[in-house]
Amino acid sequence: MDYLEFFGLKEDPFTITPDLTYFYPSKEHNEILTALNYAVTQKEGFFLATGEPGTGKTTILKVFIDEWKHKAEIALVLTPRLSPEEFLHAVLEDLKVSIKDKNKNEMLKAFRDFLLSSISRGKAVIIVVDEAQNLSDETLEELRLLSNLETEREKLLQIVLIGQTELRERLASDNMKQLSQRVMVKASLRPLTREETSDYINYRSMKAGKGLPVFEEDAKNLIFKYSKGVPRLINLVSSRALMAAYVDGSTDIKKHHVRYAIDHLTEREKRSYGWMSYSKYAAIVVLAILIGVAGGLGFRRIAVEYKDQKIEKPVELSKVTEEAKPVPEIQPEAAKPKVGLAVVAVHSAILRQEPSIDSAPVTYVSKGTILKVVEEKAGENEIVWHKVKISDGRECWISGKVVQLKEQ
Repeated sequence: MDYLEFFGLKEDPFTITPDLTYFYPSKEHNEILTALNYAVTQKEGFFLATGEPGTGKTTILKVFIDEWKHKAEIALVLTPRLSPEEFLHAVLEDLKVSIKDKNKNEMLKAFRDFLLSSISRGKAVIIVVDEAQNLSDETLEELRLLSNLETEREKLLQIVLIGQTELRERLASDNMKQLSQRVMVKASLRPLTREETSDYINYRSMKAGKGLPVFEEDAKNLIFKYSKGVPRLINLVSSRALMAAYVDGSTDIKKHHVRYAIDHLTEREKRSYGWMSYSKYAAIVVLAILIGVAGGLGFRRIAVEYKDQKIEKPVELSKVTEEAKPVPEIQPEAAKPKVGLAVVAVHSAILRQEPSIDSAPVTYVSKGTILKVVEEKAGENEIVWHKVKISDGRECWISGKVVQLKEQ
């Protein structure tokens, strides 16, 4: 039996490649996406998001681009260490704008014509720069000049800058004052809390297959202590801890599995815990090479700043996941015809339109909320779903993994 089959997984839950399937939903995710969508829709010109490495900047870009790919012409610049002319050429190339030569005046004329044509067709034009802290001052100034391309009524170009925290510091300097004044919406990505780290691990484990590898609470606490809530580090240590548990023959991931994973990652001298032989340690190292371990993205608290603007608050999905802390009492066979009430047993849970983890959210409910069950249905991954009626009369679905059932 291989690693994935042992845990009932279809794929590694903690892969290194950003994947929208594993996008962890929270109130803060919605806030930054709402802010980004607002900046583009209202033609604000510039949007800035900064964060430390591993906090999820690239993933948020993927979500945004996926949402706008049919509504806008998007140029994605992933290698920003370019001169102003090289940068402009890269943008035109990504937008598939044909130019006769690389003369800057010719490129600017072709770009303006493209902008006007796109706007006339009802499509926005967006330049997205990842790792924007690597842009030179000259190229940042070129972006400011490009943002001057506008009609009497509106700006023709929207620019999204995503980078590490030093980018915000650079823009605050005196020589960047003109550009900084153009940035109307700013956001900061921060790590997950201890509770969100626990929910994040459960969420990714559930999305990866019908099984749910159980990370014990003290194991998740140690993961948080090591990672400080940075999703990339959470993924790294969680993946190796899974392999340690696999070699140990345990379907539960315990604290000593996590401790071994951390020791391995930090290249400290391996200690003997008595529960695993030297050969097992060696096997984990081999597995790590063969299977690969993960980076990964996500983020927690987002401080969004607006200049003279207010936007509608998004639907709150903070710290929400159907597969948060496992509730041992709740097994599929616990669903009985006489059961009429469901009590939310986790910090907060999503109510969905359909009995599926991929269904659109309706609202969320907090721990202790009592819901009337009107129907039950077996869903994917052996999850029992309960159709419940909420206070405004609507009916929606909640996962059996996050509630305790009681007779009415």
